[in-house]
Amino acid sequence: MIRAVRANKAGFHTAFFRPGVNLILADRSKVAGDKDTTNALGKSTLIEIVDFCLGSNTSPNKGLRVEALDGWAFTLELTLAGKDVAVTRATDAIGFFAIEGETNHWPIRPAPNKEGVSGLDAKKWRAVLGWALFGISEVGSETAYKPSVRSLLSYFVRNQAAAYNTPFKHFDNQKTWDIQVHNAFLLGLNWEKAAIWQQLKDQKKALDALRQAIKTGAVDGELASLGELEAERLRLSNQLERERGALSSFRVLPQYREIEAQANGLTSEIHDLVNANIVDQRRLNRYRDSLMGEGVPTESRLETLYEEAGIALPGLVVRTLGDARNFNAKIIRNRRDFIAGEITALESAIAERSGRVAALTDRRAEYLNALAGQGALEELTQLQDFHTATRLKVDELTNRISQLRQMTSKADTIKVETVELKRSTTLDYEERRAVWSKALSLFSEFSESLYKSPGRLVIDIGDTGYEFDVEIAGSPSEGISKMKIFCYDLTLISFARARGLGIDFLIHDSTIFDGVDPRQRAHALELASTMAAKYGFQYICTLNTDMVPTKDFSAGFDFDSLISMRLTDTDPSGSLLGFRY
Repeated sequence: MIRAVRANKAGFHTAFFRPGVNLILADRSKVAGDKDTTNALGKSTLIEIVDFCLGSNTSPNKGLRVEALDGWAFTLELTLAGKDVAVTRATDAIGFFAIEGETNHWPIRPAPNKEGVSGLDAKKWRAVLGWALFGISEVGSETAYKPSVRSLLSYFVRNQAAAYNTPFKHFDNQKTWDIQVHNAFLLGLNWEKAAIWQQLKDQKKALDALRQAIKTGAVDGELASLGELEAERLRLSNQLERERGALSSFRVLPQYREIEAQANGLTSEIHDLVNANIVDQRRLNRYRDSLMGEGVPTESRLETLYEEAGIALPGLVVRTLGDARNFNAKIIRNRRDFIAGEITALESAIAERSGRVAALTDRRAEYLNALAGQGALEELTQLQDFHTATRLKVDELTNRISQLRQMTSKADTIKVETVELKRSTTLDYEERRAVWSKALSLFSEFSESLYKSPGRLVIDIGDTGYEFDVEIAGSPSEGISKMKIFCYDLTLISFARARGLGIDFLIHDSTIFDGVDPRQRAHALELASTMAAKYGFQYICTLNTDMVPTKDFSAGFDFDSLISMRLTDTDPSGSLLGFRY
């Protein structure tokens, strides 16, 4: 039970609490102006202080860690595990919780810090809270998906606007496993089933991520069917065997490159000789054709040419026709003698080159025979490199085939385990019916107290784990949505007390009554008072005075006796902190 909230500054209004319902009212004074407001008096700040002292995470420049609150320290007095203690946390030393009171029975004992103040760090303080309030240990569990005291407390101290959006979440981005594990714990279900469900989801997510990485190229390889990979491995394995056989029969000739160079030189020389013979053969053919096709000029032709020459060259000394005939015959003889000489020379050159080509060809054949079946050292190295590359490809394919088989097998295993988990969870659910059905009955009872027909708290087991829902007639309205949360939280605290858990307080901000009909507000406060007395817990709620349904309370209900503190907007000193910022 929370007994008091104090601070180290004189202007702070100490809040004292008692068993049952405790209301913190923000009064609007008669002299308050139109611009005054009850929304900055410290109602939400009081809840934030309680949560702060209960080990909430805090960020710089947010919440209580703002410049205006530098040097402030807040103290929460509460009864923990049957003993009264006080815990103090400073805004400029948030990692240390000073502890006063009897703690000998705690599993973790406070120890002095450098200044000699006895206390605990945040992790150890949360461990003590988990032990005292929920009977859990946050140390030693093998799974990361386990109940956390901070998440559990957030269902009993709703300290954010987002915490009033849905019964099963206390912040917007709360993960599914967090919702399933903690609500399962609070409703008497097997939370470990929810943890295993999340582990299977993680495994499936990892497989999907691997497949996507391969598909997008983030991981080497190309996603292929098992049959395609096997066919490619077989092809490369055959190639590997051929390369292995070639390596085993390969012989290195030390003079390989020298002999190869000589053979290449002979080849080049042979090519030059053959090309020269081709050119000379063409000339030889033209000379032979010239001799066969060339005729001797006739008498009449010479006479005609002689007359044309005389006409064309008048005044020149003209020789006699006989002289012309003798001159022409001499020219023809000389030409035939020249061509005959050229033919003889070409035939001799061609014959000589042909002999040279034959000799060089025989020598080259000897060199090539010496190279046959042998190779140079660098060729062996290159062949070995090719063989190594092929072997690496085969190994890579083997690994990919193994990986694909494992992925396929693991995916099948996850499916089987998920089906089995759903079956075992359903069996466990039935075995625990006597426990969780009490929670469902409480919700039905509480919702019926507020509305004409009872609502339903629904627990299903789907393909992804536990599924939770609440149903109250007229749910679309904002007011009824808030009352779903109210009834659920009242169910949780009542159920926790009935199960013997140490948690004995429930705290709501005035947000819980936004949009709620005054009659339901009155019924809710009366219900909270009755259940607090029945199950032995505190209900702390902040309200603006204009939200109090004075005319709708039942006859004899003493509302004024529930008021623990009044804040006022008369001046800044009327706020919780004694000033506004």
